[in-house]
Amino acid sequence: MKNVRRGYHEEDLKLFGKDVLPVLSSCAKDIVYLLDRGYPYKTVLAFTGNRYCLTERQRTALMRICASEEHMRIRREKQLTVLEEGCTVNIDAFNAVVLMETALSGSMILRGMDGCYRDLSGLAGTYAIIQNTVPGIDRILQKLKDHKTGLAVFWIDKPVSNSGRLKTHIAEEAEKIGIQVDIRMVQDADTELKKCSHVISGDSEVITDCVSWYNLYEDLIKDLTDPWVVSLDK
Repeated sequence: MKNVRRGYHEEDLKLFGKDVLPVLSSCAKDIVYLLDRGYPYKTVLAFTGNRYCLTERQRTALMRICASEEHMRIRREKQLTVLEEGCTVNIDAFNAVVLMETALSGSMILRGMDGCYRDLSGLAGTYAIIQNTVPGIDRILQKLKDHKTGLAVFWIDKPVSNSGRLKTHIAEEAEKIGIQVDIRMVQDADTELKKCSHVISGDSEVITDCVSWYNLYEDLIKDLTDPWVVSLDK
């Protein structure tokens, strides 16, 4: 088990410091303005990023924070305000666990304009169990138990390294906490989640295309002591 800070970048204090946030907020407004007028996302990000002289990491952050008004409307319409007692939830396993690992590591997380939380850990097909993996899983499972949900279906991308170990940890912690889980190893979790209701994910495409979703991440982040959250005005 690695003792690392998931998602930590030594320049984040500088790239996302208080003196830089007004610039990023201005850029975010321009991004939304252009997206609302039908310009392609990559073109918009390149144009605005160059205009404001942003680094690649700042551009990636804005990509995960910003969305067009149309996409935000769609997400709002599909967002559940409560999780009904006994309901089955469908969890984007890597998305949820990595977010919690990042937050528990004291690394920066982002609050999107849609109210959902995301990270900049960038696994890109590789994943390693770290010291905050089990605590992160425990917090997710305990929060579901607090909501009195029924079956928790965890969707895991099988091709990602150490996906089997993650499955084992989820199963072991679920047994300890006393919550029923169904862990499904699939080629592409996002594709499966887009067909589901009661989705727990921060992936923008997933929550746009799925049947319904719940912002469990907001509940989880609120429980943390002084998490490092970057949020921008649109």
